[in-house]
Amino acid sequence: MTDMDNGDENEKEAITLMSVHLAKGLEFDAVFVVGLEENLFPSYLSLASVDDIEEERRLFYVAITRAKNT
Repeated sequence: MTDMDNGDENEKEAITLMSVHLAKGLEFDAVFVVGLEENLFPSYLSLASVDDIEEERRLFYVAITRAKNT
């Protein structure tokens, strides 16, 4: 996140692009999770370890639970 993320407070609608890590603890009206291709999410590097793939699953759970409205 940067200073640009502190946009105009009078703005009613905006799109925020962020990583799953930055979204943790936040809520939004709607969430679109992109990049869910094989070997991208979950990362190819995480497939070698059970602990790493479990962490990727937890991150995915964070991503899909950021929406207030379902």
